[in-house]
This record gives sequence, structure tokens and C-alpha cells, in this order.
Amino acid sequence: MSKNVLVIGTGTIGEPLIGLLAEHKEILGLDNVIFFKRTPLSDERGKVEALLRKGAQIVSTSDVLSDFTELGFSSIYDVEKAYQDADVIIDCTPSGNNNWDNIYSSLDENKRYLAQGSEHGFGSFFAWGINNEILENQANKYLIASCNTHNIASIVKAFALDQNRELAEGRFVCLRRANDVSQNDSFSPSPTITKHTNQEFGTHHARDVHELFAQEGKDLNLFSSAIKLPTQYMHTLWFTLNFNDQIQFEDIIENLRGNQFLMSTEKMSSNKVFSFGRDHGYHGRLLSHGIVAEQSLHVKDNVLTGYCFTPQDGNALLSSVAATIQYYYKNDWQKKMEVFDRYIFKNI
Repeated sequence: MSKNVLVIGTGTIGEPLIGLLAEHKEILGLDNVIFFKRTPLSDERGKVEALLRKGAQIVSTSDVLSDFTELGFSSIYDVEKAYQDADVIIDCTPSGNNNWDNIYSSLDENKRYLAQGSEHGFGSFFAWGINNEILENQANKYLIASCNTHNIASIVKAFALDQNRELAEGRFVCLRRANDVSQNDSFSPSPTITKHTNQEFGTHHARDVHELFAQEGKDLNLFSSAIKLPTQYMHTLWFTLNFNDQIQFEDIIENLRGNQFLMSTEKMSSNKVFSFGRDHGYHGRLLSHGIVAEQSLHVKDNVLTGYCFTPQDGNALLSSVAATIQYYYKNDWQKKMEVFDRYIFKNI
């Protein structure tokens, strides 16, 4: 049986994910990586050409196939066929829940459907390396955790759960970029505060991390706030973890340096971290869950405080890949994921 993956959308998450899957499809054991682009735009012809050169295939709706052909893409075919042929469908649009209701729910229930973290309620939360065991429940719908959910969950796991430290409280402030460097819309000219819409968790960031770990039976006391800043570089996370017992700074550093999914940096500005990712990451993306500013870490008695940069459109990519590969290769999927070790840095 052919192993076909369909990615819906070619935005800031979809585009690098398509490339990541297509360029590594042979070693991952995939046959075809297909992407759905809805709108034929002449100014995005270069993007499509680049994805095709990486080995991906393009599909769209029947009413615009001729328009894509006029742009020079003669190998395009109908997305309806791709819906039937694909075993894994990854929705990288802000319409995952609507697409489930209108499209995916009528397809084969044995396929695996993935959506991004903004589509709360789509399925069980998954973040690679945080809760791999959730993939073993054989559900057909998973919600790939958002970028800040990846980061916060990694901080909690690295400094609390993995060390069997009892976490009394975790508080987080997400200092969010206004928009992506590829986007013209939604830039904020001044700091803009996000409402605390959740009485228990503040913003959805802490709620999502709580729900992720609640799937394992853990009930964590978490609270988050968020503010949008006039920058296009990166999100930055401020965190403070209050433990029931005293901690030592040396132990925290050891925990950080021994963690697979967090990297550390001496850089204290997001532009320096961002530029490293642009120069050395995949598609300009850093794929680690977070980059801890080591010199920001502060320990006093039983409280750890610090800052961690969030690779906002990068750290969820490998979770989507992992959930895809595990669908096909139950026993050796983690071995296949080792091909991406080249993109994981311990220190930048």
C-alpha cells in the first residue's frame, strides 16, 4: 500500500512542513507528499516551484486547475482524489475544525488527521518528546500543540516532571511577536495586551499545557498572560516555577543541558537567535521546542525564573512529522526521526 501524506495549506507552518516531509520522504518511508494550495497566485509561483523541486506534488480544487496550468503547473490534479489517496492529512490552516465537519469526517475513519494548536478541541494534544505515548491510543484525530504550548510544556517537563520535583505553581508571560516576517497584515505598532479570558488559566496557553498533561493524569497549577509586541522576530516566554522544595542553580543548569528538546543560548536578544535560525535552521526555522536564555535563569530558595525564546513556526513541525511517521511505523518511528538530529542544536 502506498504511504501518502496530504498537507493542507502553504503558510508559515505548511510550507516548511511540506519541504521537511518531501526532502526526507525516502528515509522516512513515505511514497508521496502532496500539498493542497487553494488559490493560484502569480506572486507565489516561486514558492510552489520550490516545493515541487523538493519532491512534493500539488493539488487544488477542480474549478482552479486550469488557472494553475496557466501559471505553468501542468502536473496538478484534483484535491478530491488526494483526500481518498492520503493516509495522513495534516491541516495547517486556521480552519481545521470546520474542515473536519465539512470534509474529513466523511472520509475513511482509519486515516490519521492532524490539525494545528489554534484548532482547540480537534483531538488529543500531542507534542513530540513531551507525550509520545498519546500516539499509542490509536485515535484518528490529534491536535499538534501550538508553539507556546510546546515551549511551556518543555519548561515544565525539563525542570519539574523529569526531575520528580513537585511543582506548586507555574506562571508564564508570552511576549508574542506581532506577525511573521513574511506577512504584511496584523502588525502591531505598540504593545497590545491579551485579555485573560479564562478564569482559571488566564490565557489559552496555560490551559492548553494543563490539558496536554491532564491526558496523563497530571493536574498542574498553571497560569499564563500574553502581550503582543511590535516585532517580527520571535515570541519570548517569561516563566517562574515555584516548587515545594528548595532547588539549586547548578542542578537547573544540568537539567537544561541534559534536555533533548530545549537548547540554551548566551544570546539575550531575539534578533540574534532568529538570525541563527535563518542561517542554520531548516527553512530558516529552529526545530527545538525552546531556546533558554541561560544567563536569565535565576534561582532563589524554591523559585526558578527565566526567559525562553519560542521558535513559533518551527517547534511544532517535528511533532507533525512524528505523528505522521508513527502512523505507518509503530515500532521504529523514533529511530526514523533521528534523521532530524542534524537540525537540533544544543547551544547557539
